[in-house]
Amino acid sequence: MPDTGPVQTTYYVDVVNLPVADPRSGSPTQTGNEETPAPQTPAPPAMASPPAVSRKPDGKKTAIPESDAAAFQQRMSKLEGKLDSQRQAEAFEALRRKVSARGKVGMPRGTGTESGSDYTAYLHSRLKDAFRQTISFQSKNPYVMVRLTIDGDGRIIRTRIEKSSGDKVFELSVTRAITLAEQSIVPPPNHKVYEGAFVFKPQGVVQK
Repeated sequence: MPDTGPVQTTYYVDVVNLPVADPRSGSPTQTGNEETPAPQTPAPPAMASPPAVSRKPDGKKTAIPESDAAAFQQRMSKLEGKLDSQRQAEAFEALRRKVSARGKVGMPRGTGTESGSDYTAYLHSRLKDAFRQTISFQSKNPYVMVRLTIDGDGRIIRTRIEKSSGDKVFELSVTRAITLAEQSIVPPPNHKVYEGAFVFKPQGVVQK
């Protein structure tokens, strides 16, 4: 045989089925005869409530997180509560002023330090207010004329009934009105003793 030269050794590598550490475990790649199982379809995600949407000045919509929307609603509720409280306070203050103004009859600016007829008008105002709370009678046309004497400290030191229709219930209501008015009477001008007469009727009090 003629000399054909050196023998060349050829190696073949299976690039499809790569070698594994344990041949019994099979090949890391699938063969052409194996069937690939159908992939499982994932369950659809649960539907979430759509987020709140706000509009930008340019007309585009921007999603607002639910936490921010809840915080905004809470702030709005607090503001509404404050407004309601403020309105109630204003209404109460207006009612208080109205009641206070209604109580100042006869002499709205009288302080009790005026002299002469001004102090008489002041007493008339106090007696009239008190008599509204105590008035009571049982006869048809009751009346009582009372003369009051007030010392320099503003205390009623004498109450004398000069005329009366004889209605004892009405006389008692007049006495109670005088006692009630004495709690708010200020001293006469210059702390001089004052004396004056007043007529009480169901219609009110009249200066004599």
